[in-house]
Amino acid sequence: MKKNKKETIKSIILVLLVISSLVLSYIITTYQPDYEIFTRRLGQKITVSGDAGLLNFMTPDSMVKTEAGVREEAIVPNSITKVATVEAIKNKKVLKDILLEISKTESTESRIRNRNVEELTSNNAEKLTINYSVALDSALVKPLFFSEETSNVSLEFDTIVFLKDKPNTIYLYKKDDKNYLQINLKENIYDKIADKFNQNKQEYAKYSLNNKFIYLKEKIDDKNIDEYSAEEVNLTKLAKDIFEKKDNLKVSSDNEVTDGYAILKAQGSRIIYTNPSNEGGKEVGATTAITNAVDFLELGYANDINYQITNSVDGITIFQETYKESIVFNKEGHADIIAEDNSNGIYRLTSPKKITKTYLSSREVGTYDVERTEYVINYLYKYINLTKVNDIVLGYEKTYNKDRNSCSYTPTWYIKYNDRYISFKKLKESIDKGVQL
Repeated sequence: MKKNKKETIKSIILVLLVISSLVLSYIITTYQPDYEIFTRRLGQKITVSGDAGLLNFMTPDSMVKTEAGVREEAIVPNSITKVATVEAIKNKKVLKDILLEISKTESTESRIRNRNVEELTSNNAEKLTINYSVALDSALVKPLFFSEETSNVSLEFDTIVFLKDKPNTIYLYKKDDKNYLQINLKENIYDKIADKFNQNKQEYAKYSLNNKFIYLKEKIDDKNIDEYSAEEVNLTKLAKDIFEKKDNLKVSSDNEVTDGYAILKAQGSRIIYTNPSNEGGKEVGATTAITNAVDFLELGYANDINYQITNSVDGITIFQETYKESIVFNKEGHADIIAEDNSNGIYRLTSPKKITKTYLSSREVGTYDVERTEYVINYLYKYINLTKVNDIVLGYEKTYNKDRNSCSYTPTWYIKYNDRYISFKKLKESIDKGVQL
């Protein structure tokens, strides 16, 4: 009897040891620390002029204020629904200036926290949010927020948040991800950003579109067609900036420049860069392709034109020219940069041959030339499969006048349909005719 009791006790102890071992193994394999040190400030950032060059290709989509006590509205699936009226900024130059203001600050410490950012952003405190159209790698913004001595640890983000009750901190995160990057600063950045915001804010309607929010003006009575002089890009100067072998440039009779490896040439309305030695590499992810493209563009493509990244897929990144509060489109290629990248690097990049220079004139658009916001929304809701609609913008159509050597910007609605932007007029025309796009 005693022997059986002893064996029973041994069995119980053995079972408890096995359970303890399993629990310990689970804790070890699933444990995530509250945060890890991402970088500490060791030196000065690059100059403001260098920051400006980087920001030429990183223009945000919008900046929005959330008042204290106001909770984020819920997404309405497979629909386009107005959920609020908010104060926001979409002017691209102002957004760039705000990021430049941030770049002047110095950080004391930066951490990647393995927590849901909603723990911070849903506390009903006043906040300012910068939104990007695509996800970026935090390594891309090292020159803006960190010193050059930072580590290679990175985090994808499409949102930057400033909280009034934490005025010395910036938060970067990707919507729906559980991690966020926290940057602690030496000084109060919130008040500076809030001042710039209050000076430039406008009223926008906030719409839930599928799995995102978009911001549209409800009144569009103050639109003009603006004209600017145009200037051709200096091909030789660009080649000297972007080619590695700068002392071995050769210019052919048909104005083609090469360093023996890569080729730069003008063709139609575009400048085409090709590097055959980079072809054949493995496909890279979207954030890697974006980072590589921006790094390359910084070598010599930065000028007075700002661009917003609108898409990156299969190693192809599209940068759309920005104007005032929106993005610009042109059928002949005067308004976008397209970079093609793989594991070997950029192997092809096309950009506009002519760029906008000096302001010439403006004239008001006709009363019925630009559709009302309500009309566009109602038409899409009634006739379009909204699961295929990724974005709606009142952008600008850019047209080049050869006789005047000028470019005009005309307000025009564009719909991102099946991941590509198409004018609302063309989309409506196709739908009305029963043509599938």
